[in-house]
Amino acid sequence: MNSLQIAFLVVLLIPLVAATWRMSLFGLALQGFLLGWMSLRQDEGLSPSMLLLLIDFVLVRGVLAPRYLYGIMKSRNAPPRNDVIPANLLFWTLAGTIVLLAFRCAGTLSHGDAAAVTNLAVAGAALFLGLLVLSTQNSPFSQIVGVLRLENGIALFEIGSPHRFSIPVQIGVALIFFVSVLLLGNFLDRLLDPVVRVDSPERPTL
Repeated sequence: MNSLQIAFLVVLLIPLVAATWRMSLFGLALQGFLLGWMSLRQDEGLSPSMLLLLIDFVLVRGVLAPRYLYGIMKSRNAPPRNDVIPANLLFWTLAGTIVLLAFRCAGTLSHGDAAAVTNLAVAGAALFLGLLVLSTQNSPFSQIVGVLRLENGIALFEIGSPHRFSIPVQIGVALIFFVSVLLLGNFLDRLLDPVVRVDSPERPTL
C-alpha cells in the first residue's frame, strides 16, 4: 500500500504548484480514486461495507464532486489560473516543511509497520495542507478545494484505522459529504456570477 499512499501525497502536492482550477479538480478526482483503491487493497472481498466505501470514494468524491464543480467553473468562464496557495517560494517551502514534519511525527507516534506509518504521515500532511489552503486563500473556489482536501485527509485516516464504521454511519458520512458539495457548489455559483460577467466575459480559457 505504500506506493498508493505516496501517489496520494504526490497528488496532494502537484496542484499547489500547477495553479489552475482544472488541476485542482483533477487532483481531487485522483484522491477519490486512490482512496477507493487503498480500501480495496485492505479487504479481500466486496462486502456491503466495501461497496459503500467505493460509492463514497470513487463515485461521489472521485467523479460527481469534481464534475459538478467543473461544470460551475466552466459555465462561468472562470480564468484558468487559480492559486491554491500563494505562488511563491516561501509557501512552497512551507508546504514541503509540513510534509517533512508529518513524516517525522508519524514515525514518532506510530510504532506499527511501514505502511501504518506512511498512512499516518500522508493523512496528516493532507490535513495540514488543507488547513494551509484555507488559511492563505480567500477566493470561494480555493476555500472549497481546501475543505474537500481536508475531508479526503480525514478519510485517509479512517482507512488506516483497524476499526470500520458501521453501515448506517458510512451511509450518513457519504450523504453529508454529497450534500455539502451541493451546498458549496451553490455558494460558488452565486459568488462567481457577478465577477465573471464584469471582469472577464471574453477572456479565453485553456
